[in-house]
Amino acid sequence: MKLTTLFYAIAFLVSVNNLSAQEAKKEEKKIQEVVNIQADPVSLPPDADGNVPVDTSAPKGMASSEILKRAVNFVKMESTKYTKGNGVTTGTKAECVVTFPYKPKELNPVADVQGTITMHVSIDAKEGKYRYTISKLNHSAKNGDYTGGDVYSEVPKCGSMKLPPELWKRIRSEAFKQSGIIANDIKEAMKVSSSTPVNTDEW
Repeated sequence: MKLTTLFYAIAFLVSVNNLSAQEAKKEEKKIQEVVNIQADPVSLPPDADGNVPVDTSAPKGMASSEILKRAVNFVKMESTKYTKGNGVTTGTKAECVVTFPYKPKELNPVADVQGTITMHVSIDAKEGKYRYTISKLNHSAKNGDYTGGDVYSEVPKCGSMKLPPELWKRIRSEAFKQSGIIANDIKEAMKVSSSTPVNTDEW
């Protein structure tokens, strides 16, 4: 009897460990990159002859405060391709949720999957570098019965009967393509000085 109890206890512990490992693996699924960034060159005053000297000092990493301001500007920046919401700044990080509209390219798709693809974006600032992270990529259909959910899942949330594998594959591919658009937009935005107005109606 004791041996049976011991066996069940070990089996239970192993299954708990497996579940924890799976949760940890799921949490790791994100797109992340560290980008080094140098301080903007210093403008030196012209000499007596009116020539502007060239700054020959070694390039310095950009201050983390300026990097964070640029990250905040990215969060505020409007786009015609997607919308941003839930913008937050905490310590050395700026983050938001990005939403892309999703419409299947087929005229009569086999499932009612039109809706949105959302992702969580965060930018961490450090001296001379920043790290962007794109995670929680999700598909939500206007008709909730056809929501695919986490795009890293092989099987959609609503099941393969409602959302066939080929269509789910296309949705996932589109989500990853959109994450690439976000990554590119972040890199471009981080090149712009924080003193530059973010939206066209600002002055």
